[in-house]
Amino acid sequence: MKSIVILPARMGSERLPNKPLLKIEGKSMIRLTVEKVLLSGLSPVVVATDSPLIVKEFEGDREVVCVMTSPDHSCGTERVLEAYEKVSSDLGQFDFIINVQGDEPFIDPELLKGLPAELLKRKDRAEFFTTVTELPESELTDRNVAKVVLDLKQNALIFTREPLEGAYKHTSVYIYTPKFLKTFCSLEQTPLETKYRLEQMRALEHGFNLNCIPLPYDAISINTIEDLQKAGIDNFELFT
Repeated sequence: MKSIVILPARMGSERLPNKPLLKIEGKSMIRLTVEKVLLSGLSPVVVATDSPLIVKEFEGDREVVCVMTSPDHSCGTERVLEAYEKVSSDLGQFDFIINVQGDEPFIDPELLKGLPAELLKRKDRAEFFTTVTELPESELTDRNVAKVVLDLKQNALIFTREPLEGAYKHTSVYIYTPKFLKTFCSLEQTPLETKYRLEQMRALEHGFNLNCIPLPYDAISINTIEDLQKAGIDNFELFT
């Protein structure tokens, strides 16, 4: 079973502009995230970006393929599809595409390392998967943390940013079959996707299964300055 890891990284975040190139203790956030992915042993690793500055960040790096994509995508998943279509002619076809968000500098490589075995067990349940973990009580009311409730087959019932008892925390790694990725990107955006800024709701509102993989790994995604403070990071430099 072959998989490829693609990291979407755009410069135009509304909550934290230019965040892929924000420096944490001297390294850019996208660089730190890529280093964690490489430590998992998964390959190939592709960065999909809308910025020549991010391409320059990986210039000469033989372990990473960096691909320029359109600045007009409505979500990271659409950027992942464009990158996959651009690299697959050289790298070949894959069974699964693993989407690791570019704002995950604290992701645990062990989470990624365990995905191939989990996907092998679950491949008959869905063509779209994501990772979740136990929701810390301290993050129940945090609207920057996406929460999800599961059914008995561990398929997602609903995602929200609101407090929800019995929910899991979404840990932001998506996995798709190439066929489903293309289907997802052909779907119209949906009301709950727009309301909560949660692209996975597009699949649920159109009636597709999203199978959730509970794993005991948590990490702080960086969406705001407050997230950096939550992660205990004092040494950072905004990119302007």
